[in-house]
Amino acid sequence: MSSGRGSERVLMLLEWFSSQTRSISLAEASAALKAPKSSVLNLLRMLVDMNYVERDGDSAYRLVRLPGEVSAGGGAHGTLVRRCEPAVHAAVMASKESGFIAVVDGAYVRYLCKILPEREIRYDRNIEIPRRAIQVSSGIAIMTGLSDAALADEAAKAEAEGLGDAAALIARVEEARSVGYSVTRRGIVEGAAGVAAPLRDASGDVVGALNIAGPAARLAENLDDIIAIVRAGAAEASAALGWRGEDPRA
Repeated sequence: MSSGRGSERVLMLLEWFSSQTRSISLAEASAALKAPKSSVLNLLRMLVDMNYVERDGDSAYRLVRLPGEVSAGGGAHGTLVRRCEPAVHAAVMASKESGFIAVVDGAYVRYLCKILPEREIRYDRNIEIPRRAIQVSSGIAIMTGLSDAALADEAAKAEAEGLGDAAALIARVEEARSVGYSVTRRGIVEGAAGVAAPLRDASGDVVGALNIAGPAARLAENLDDIIAIVRAGAAEASAALGWRGEDPRA
């Protein structure tokens, strides 16, 4: 492979990778580039060494970041943030409250980014502090993507740790699954509240949540509007991730 052709293929691979929202195999990358697997494998190894791509198991790769882009939180969520941030910005503008993108990391929620509104009194969450998924609206929204068996397992673990009744947790997640969003009227931080809706990738899997949070009294006064904004924002962000399912605004 000439150096010119190799450089072109690196750019083609990054361009194609940026359109994917899931891990991809060597075979898929080879087919997309119409290039031999051996050549594409060398490119993938180079991108891994340069921290643009990371291995996902034994036979898959996922994009961490593009050139000039810092990986969110040190994890492999660069594509998620890049594609969903415009929807979060729009939700913040519409609600005039703080917006976040959240993912689940084990039993905890990790916030990848926050966008603050232009208003004097606003909720500025410290996103460096992890929250238990079962205790926040983002975590409940993401847990709607669990199977019934996995949800029951998580609820049992939470009850064993003294974090609430398992049946009540399951009921809360099932309600969020039914209506398409989760509301926390009184958050872990006193005086704060939030609304979150799940983000889905091209396969329909829940990969995160869009969360709007603010002072509890103000969110309570505007709850219906905030719910509509969050659902619309999550639908827009999910579409950016490739989801082509039913739009909850319909």
